[in-house]
Parts: sequence; C-alpha cells; structure tokens
Amino acid sequence: MRINAKALFITFIIVILLLVTNNTSYYWFTKSLLTQALSERMESTAVQIRTSIEQSEVGSFFVEDLIGENLRSVSLYVNDQLDPDIAKVTNEQLVELAKRAGVDGITLMKRSGDDIVVGKSSEPKELKLMSTKSFGYWFTAFNQLLDNKQVTIQEGQKLPNFWSGIYEVPASGSSDVSKFGYFHDGTTNYLTCVFVNADKIKRFKENVGADTIVKKTLSANPDILEIAGLNGVTFGTQPIEYKDNNGIPFISVYDRPLLFGTYEIMNEEDVAYYRKAIETNKPISVVEKWQGKPVLKTFVFVPVKKKMTEVQSEIPYVIAIVSDYQSIQDTLNNQLVRLLLVIVLFTVFSCVFLYVVFRIITKSRETAVKSTQELYIQNVDLMFATIRSQRHDFLNHVQTMYALLANGKKEDQMKYMKELIEEINEVNDIIRIGHPAIAALIQAKIALAMRTKINFSYEFTGLEGLALGVKSVDIVKIMGNLIDNAFDEVNKFPLGERDVMVSGWSESSQLRILVSNPVQPDFQLDDYNQMFSIGYSTKGQGEHQGLGLSVVKERIEYYKGTIEVSVADGCICFQISIPMQRS
Repeated sequence: MRINAKALFITFIIVILLLVTNNTSYYWFTKSLLTQALSERMESTAVQIRTSIEQSEVGSFFVEDLIGENLRSVSLYVNDQLDPDIAKVTNEQLVELAKRAGVDGITLMKRSGDDIVVGKSSEPKELKLMSTKSFGYWFTAFNQLLDNKQVTIQEGQKLPNFWSGIYEVPASGSSDVSKFGYFHDGTTNYLTCVFVNADKIKRFKENVGADTIVKKTLSANPDILEIAGLNGVTFGTQPIEYKDNNGIPFISVYDRPLLFGTYEIMNEEDVAYYRKAIETNKPISVVEKWQGKPVLKTFVFVPVKKKMTEVQSEIPYVIAIVSDYQSIQDTLNNQLVRLLLVIVLFTVFSCVFLYVVFRIITKSRETAVKSTQELYIQNVDLMFATIRSQRHDFLNHVQTMYALLANGKKEDQMKYMKELIEEINEVNDIIRIGHPAIAALIQAKIALAMRTKINFSYEFTGLEGLALGVKSVDIVKIMGNLIDNAFDEVNKFPLGERDVMVSGWSESSQLRILVSNPVQPDFQLDDYNQMFSIGYSTKGQGEHQGLGLSVVKERIEYYKGTIEVSVADGCICFQISIPMQRS
C-alpha cells in the first residue's frame, strides 16, 4: 500500500512551521529578557553614579563657599590698606598687597560711562580688559554692588557688601580657572576684586569628583566600556565661545558638552537618544555596533533640583553608559545551539513517528479514509500537545536561565522557581473559575489587593460551560463596581482588618453573586434606595463620583435580576441574583 505522501508532507510542513515559530519566539523573548536585565543594571549604575556625584558636588560647592568667605575677609583687609580714591592707588601697590594677603591678584574696577572697566590691577593681563558689559549676570552684580552695595540676583554667593561668582575661566586669560570675589561698601570710588586660582576646587574635584567616581565604577564593572556625562544644555550644539585678551577662544566651565568621563564610543544617533531621554525623563537603551561588536548604550537624564537660571553651578546632564553586549549574545547563541539540537531530534522523531503511523493506517484500503482521518487527527493533536508542552518547558527554561544569569546563585534560583510555581498555581485557580471575563476581573483585583494590602478571597463554583445569559461586559461592570466599593471601604481599616470576599455560583437557573466587606461601627443602612442613586457617596471630595452602585442597579434591573443589601456582624453584604436566560 502507498503512504499518503501529500498528507505526510503537509503534516511535516506544519510541524516545521510550528517549530520555527517556537524557536523564533524563544529567541526574541530570551533576547528581550537579557537585554532588559542588562539595561536595568545600567540604569541602576547610573543612579548610583548620580547619587555619588550629587554628594561630591555638595562638597565642592561648600569648598567654593569657604573660599568666597576668605575672599571677603581679604577684601576687607585690602580696602583698609588702600586709598579710597583709585587715582591714588598704583599697580605696584596692588602687587605688593596681593603678596601680603596671600592671593593671586587684586583688581580695582570703576565706572566708565555705562560700562565698568578695570582701573588698576596687580595682574597685567587684567589691565587689558576694556569692558565688562558682555559679562552677563556678572555685569549686573557689578552694577548692583556699586549702586546699592549689595547684590540681589540669585546667581553666585552673596554676603554683606560682597559677591562671588562660580569658579570660571577668566576672560583676561590670567589662569586656567579662577575664583573671583567682589567687594564695595561705599567708602571707595572703585569696586575691589580679589581672586585666586581655583586649584583647591580642581584638586577636590579630581579626588572625589565625577571623573574619580567614573573611574571607580569602570574598575568595579569590567563589562562597562565607557561612561560620559553629557551637558543637558550644550551637548549636540555648538557652545558659546569667548575670547580672552589675547584673542584665544575659551568655553565656560559649565558650557562644556562633556562634563565628565569620556565620550569615544560615539554614534550619529546619540544626540537623538540624548534628547529623547531628556524629553521623556526616562532611561533610553539601544543596542549598537562598535568596532564590529554589539554594545548596549543607556542614556539616563539627571535634571536639576531647582529652576534653571541663566548660568549656575547646578546644570542638568545625561549619563551615557556603554556596556558590552557580546556576553549576552554569546549566552543567547549557546542556548540557541542547544535548542536547535533538541528541535532537530524532535523533528526527526516526529517524521519517523508519522511515517510509522501512516504505514499502519494504510494496511486496509477499505478503511483507509476513515482510519487515516481518525489517527491523523489523534496524532496531530498529540503532536500539538507535545509542541505546546515543549514550548511551555522552553519558557520555563528561559525564566530559570534568566534568574540564574541575573542572580548567579543556586539558592536565589531555587527561591525564584518556588515563587514561579506558586504564581502558576494561582493562575490555574483563576482559570478554573470557568468564565473568562470573571477570571480576568478577579485576576486584576488580586493584583490591586496585593498593592493595597487587602485580604481578598474568592470562590466560584458551577459556572463551567454555562450560558449565563449576561454579557461579559455587564458582568464586569456589576462585579467590578461592587469590588471597587468594597476595596475603598476597607482601605479605611488598619492592616489585618481589610477583608473582602466574593463568591459566585449557579442555583435554580439563577446566577448568584455575593460581595461582602466590613464597615465602620457607626455605619447605618438608613435609606436603601438612596444608596443606589446617582451621586450618592460616602467617600471624600475628589474620589469616585457616586456612580458605581447606580450602574450596578441599572444593569441588574436590565437583566430582571435582584440585589439585596444587609448589614450584620460589622459587615455589609451585597447579594445579586440574575436569571441565566433573559425572559
């Protein structure tokens, strides 16, 4: 007898398609889990870096403030030593006075029309400053000191008759970075400027600042390739360039696109990911190729805690972390090789099995059609069941592999598997309810009850395969509103006393539903009809709008059902009865 080659071929193709689908699903599901795990770890690392940098910046700002206070003390000393008329002060005097005061320079500034210029200075490069009108809020501070002897702008450090800006690149080009302090108490016709090179602040930042934090993080995490702090304002743009007296361009300390770390693993799409992280204020992770290897880039936005000003010491930034994705790819490839071996063996077994089956069912030509159909269906069903079981096992295997990869400890793995089994049992209990809509609703309320620490119990019997005569959406409306009201009520109770019970069953061609929960001792069921009226609510202002019970009553009456409310032993009980078939 001939084997039905066409049927065998079709069955073989179906098996192959199912296996390919299963394999593809497994691959992407596993890849998604592993990528998510690595992305979450990078996000956690970024948060740790952010916290460390914030603590470091607090110390750095404190050091700046201490230097500012010292500059004010020096300014008082300088004013006491100099003639109040700038015309009677010489640059040589300022040079000698700066040495005695222990500062790097002293500059006297005066008005010139609507500008404020350098009149005398111990630093020759400062004498070349012909105007300060372009200094922005610094120029505003100079004017306020000269006019009012006090600065009111929110930027900088403000003390009596004194103001100090952030440590900055000096426009005169006298140093790389300096700290300036300005003093005027009205006794002189000039503004006293005392400055020091900001070496202490730079050393502090080098010892405990962002770059040190980045180096330690890289050392502790070998799979992290690079960490960069991207300026939240200027990255991806051309920052403003200033020129000192020598015509050499410089960029403000707080305008530099790269604030800390290194940025060598770059891509033209980085600016778009950087902006998306800022716009959404959520971490953005992408997989890219770098030097032929896959890497995972994670962008985490760090906004300022206060409202941004024109220029300030605290600025927003984006932490960009690049991690090695090759380890995940290798793990995934190894798993796929093993899976492919299993699939090949299973495919061979399935083909041999089908061949044997078709040989058997073709022994009798008279019963060939009937026998072939019956056995074909049985075996395909068996095959599908086997494939579904295999897929289920694959997914369990993925979860276990993920837990092992993420935790790396056997005890944690066993604990996770135990929790997974308990979760599966819970889902099976819900499925046994026998009605998809009710099962879905109960599952959602279980999740809500867990979040709000409510003891939620349920019991449904005799609903399997029954035509309830009620639309699923209406069942959800009725039960959902009753359960929500019960949850709202028990949330007023302390933990341990928040009990809500729901049960359902069929009785005498009626669908019965019961929802009960405890109520406050002073609760009175005075007006049964008022409870179901639109707008009636015992909740506070701004909560539910008193529509839930009115919807419940309207839907029950639509199906010619009844609802009874009773209060006993400190609990309120809603009992519903709805005909299974509409009359």
